[in-house]
Amino acid sequence: MAIPQRDNVAEVKAAVDIVDVAARYVDLKPAGGARFKALCPFHREKTPSFHVMRDRQIFHCFGCGKGGDVLTFVQEMEGLEFREALEQLAERAGVRLETRSGDAGKQDTRQALFKATTFAARYYRAHFTAADRGAAARTYVDGRALRPEIIERFGLGYAPDGWQGLVDAARKESIGEKLLESAGLAKNGQGGMYDRFRHRVMFPIREVGGKVVAFGGRTMGDDAAKYLNSAESPIYKKSRVLYGLFEAREALRQSQEAILVEGYFDLLRCFDVGVENVVATCGTALTEDQARTIRRYAANVLVVFDGDAAGIRAALRSVGILCAAGLTVRAMALPDGLDPDDYIRRDGAEAFRQLAADAPGFVPFYVRMNLDRSGSIEGRTAIAGELFEVIRGLDDPLRQDEYLKLVASELGLDEFRCRESFRRASDEAQKSANMERIAPPVAAPVNMHDAEFVGILMESPGWAEAVWKALAEFRLPESPVIDVLRGMAESPGGDLSRGLERDAARQLYSAAAAAAKTWGDQGESLVRERIARFKREALLAEREQLDNAIRSAKRQKDETQETELVLRKIFLNKQIEQLGAA
Repeated sequence: MAIPQRDNVAEVKAAVDIVDVAARYVDLKPAGGARFKALCPFHREKTPSFHVMRDRQIFHCFGCGKGGDVLTFVQEMEGLEFREALEQLAERAGVRLETRSGDAGKQDTRQALFKATTFAARYYRAHFTAADRGAAARTYVDGRALRPEIIERFGLGYAPDGWQGLVDAARKESIGEKLLESAGLAKNGQGGMYDRFRHRVMFPIREVGGKVVAFGGRTMGDDAAKYLNSAESPIYKKSRVLYGLFEAREALRQSQEAILVEGYFDLLRCFDVGVENVVATCGTALTEDQARTIRRYAANVLVVFDGDAAGIRAALRSVGILCAAGLTVRAMALPDGLDPDDYIRRDGAEAFRQLAADAPGFVPFYVRMNLDRSGSIEGRTAIAGELFEVIRGLDDPLRQDEYLKLVASELGLDEFRCRESFRRASDEAQKSANMERIAPPVAAPVNMHDAEFVGILMESPGWAEAVWKALAEFRLPESPVIDVLRGMAESPGGDLSRGLERDAARQLYSAAAAAAKTWGDQGESLVRERIARFKREALLAEREQLDNAIRSAKRQKDETQETELVLRKIFLNKQIEQLGAA
């Protein structure tokens, strides 16, 4: 595996400022000294609990517990692996990364796959722009009336109508058939390896950093599959990628709303008329990963439907996923069952913008789309039950409460009865899901006494080593605070934001770094108290083990062993008594 040299990591971190990096994603406000705060990009909140420290080059959220260095921040915001985040920051800072050889070439494989997809994008683009070979594809795209700069920006291409055009061209560039197959660009048949995409208009699909990871292809023939996507690969997971996200990132952050459409041309049409806060699912069902990705860039989402009420009912699960990710969801259905591409071409960009501006929240939208069923008690209760499916996925009781009020109001139902029905439906759903459902991991709250202790050690270089030396004779239990203490003692003055193995320890370290309090003379007294407490806890744990051993010796009638253990316990009791109730 190509592994970044440790010096490279330090050089990249020294060349960038976490405040400048974070400011590209969140609206940072000064919080005194070298500290800044903002609403957390990782969870929904109304009061800022997300802190960034320029002096320590660390971030920490006191609400959700996320924290770390600038690399961790970019990984979390962009959904990147460590190496990808490092490369992105290195490129921004102008730092050249060196690598050393390690075990099994996972990273080399990723780089090779990126080389293959990048080559394929150039290959398809060259065929699209070729005077003769790309004429049919250009005629088809010209029929969509997209501006040339949009076609260029998104790199539309053409896969020629042959069986081995890409395979043969890649071979000349030393890109092997197996690599093309791994990248989802070729398939192995009885006659050998052949191109996966043939006679199709090609849409490069990019990851959030802009690298091409896959393709979508629209047939220009009579293939049964109108659209075909790349197969999954080590660099392309359908559940995590949204088409157009790379191009839409800045518009999403500025508008704080994502317009969610389904198809490639729907998104391109929106960009063509200047509506750029748009992402597309490309015909696949929305996933939790995709919803969380949207939430990193925007707090709101407008879902554009082009189907009837039955189709919208089928899409309820997607709305539930968006709500559960902490997004505020609005929705609209375009007239006459048109998709965004057709509607904008027919009625114009301003008509689309007005519909988007007037779009209601999902609950009133869903009720209005089901008016034909709302005339009866049975119909209204059925609609309420369908909306309960969405509301049940929310983990915020206040949001649940407001949505239930809205459901009752829109459907003309008694609010109390509506709540009771929701409670019963939730209880039943919970019972049936108990055997299958796995709760998502939740960060354990940071022990603030531990955070204060670590913060004091940060203020005074050398204290961590002294504390660790004072505790050398004691068997200390594994815990986040012991992990951090050990790390600070073994690497005095070092940056532990990436050196700690356990998530809980990293979380504690970033929380301590984020604490604004200074301790002065009080700090030394608190450290002495904490040393005594560590010793006492270690001795109490040892005494408990001795009690178990004494009972075992009694059962075995081993008087010699029992006497030795009792004497040891007496000695421990004296030590504990000397320490007092620390």
